[in-house]
Amino acid sequence: MRRAGALAVTTAAAVLCLSSGCGVPPSGVIEVGEPATGMTLSKAVYFLDAESSLHAVARPEIPDTNPVAAAVRELLAGPTPTESEYLTTALPPDLPQPEITVGTATILLRFPKGTPRLTPAALHQLTCTTTLATPRTPRPRPAPPSGAAAAPQQSPPTIHITTPNTPPQPTPTCP
Repeated sequence: MRRAGALAVTTAAAVLCLSSGCGVPPSGVIEVGEPATGMTLSKAVYFLDAESSLHAVARPEIPDTNPVAAAVRELLAGPTPTESEYLTTALPPDLPQPEITVGTATILLRFPKGTPRLTPAALHQLTCTTTLATPRTPRPRPAPPSGAAAAPQQSPPTIHITTPNTPPQPTPTCP
């Protein structure tokens, strides 16, 4: 008898809880502005995993007047000993630092004579590392329908890499 009574009380409590709701009245849509954004990776270099896929690896802020040159230097240094356990680079050893020219919408990396041929994977690493290190130029975005001010969009730069022994390649898409 006690078991039946306990079962009845438990069942009644469950039905009461499920039918009562949470006590919060319904409301309409409330406009609150721009969607939240998370942290973005801005100081990183790109290395390759075992499947030759690019992976961004964070690097500390390096005081340098040219963030692109600093990022390329970090990339040319290769993965750290810990990173080397799971990442690699397609860049040849002892690749010289290129001459870097940063313009308004383009960046030119010019390697000196005698630079070894660069594979498409090496060019991909250079392009994506350079793109991420480049300060972006904001451009206006169309206003949202609610009439609120539009946030500026960031325009990625065009990257040109010239190497004496490497034929021109199409610009790869970065992750």
